[in-house]
Amino acid sequence: MRMNNARELLSSRTGPKTMSFDGSAGGPTTQEIVAALAYVPHGLGHELLQAMWWPESGQRRREQLRQAVIALVAPEFTRQMHELADARTHFGIAKASMGWCGGTVTDAQRRELRRAEKALDDARAAAWPNNTMEQLGVLAGAVIAEMVGACECDRCGGRKVLPDPAGSGVVNCGDCGGSGCEPLSGRKRAGAIGADWSAYSRFWRPVYEWMLANFRAAEARAARQFSKALTMTA
Repeated sequence: MRMNNARELLSSRTGPKTMSFDGSAGGPTTQEIVAALAYVPHGLGHELLQAMWWPESGQRRREQLRQAVIALVAPEFTRQMHELADARTHFGIAKASMGWCGGTVTDAQRRELRRAEKALDDARAAAWPNNTMEQLGVLAGAVIAEMVGACECDRCGGRKVLPDPAGSGVVNCGDCGGSGCEPLSGRKRAGAIGADWSAYSRFWRPVYEWMLANFRAAEARAARQFSKALTMTA
């Protein structure tokens, strides 16, 4: 069963029966749909599958979704903060070592200071905003809304890939970044999280795009598992 068909069945929530040519009912029952969903491992993908395609159930599982989003984002945010703190420490050490106790400043010390300063600048540029965790609910809601309302990419038709112009094989579609979905403009994303364009572009875009890529991967994985389970239980 194709993933899109499985998603449509889940969004129906009633397991509608289709009629075959001989007049008998076909298709999975509600019980089979619920049973198949139980085979999807718990985690972000499981919660997104319900939040996106079974909103009534998703409303009841808001706490599970919150925990799953935090479990995804918090380790990455913590890693970035640790790298930034380490870079600040190393820069402080390099600066303090310049002409230690009135000694001569050496070329090696200057090189180390420049290296440490660049590492600090790089860590600052890569770090998400300090209030990322406080804004997590707003960000997650905007990302999920974009996923639910996503249209197929005009260029690749939702296939995610295009023929490689340099030779045989295929390459990721450059317009959609290999997602198969038409991306929202930065201005629309900014509006969805209550930020202006400049703030989104400067601070929030890396967070948003990272979350969107990981959410899509988790939901697609869960949809494949759900589709496979439907095939087994039907």
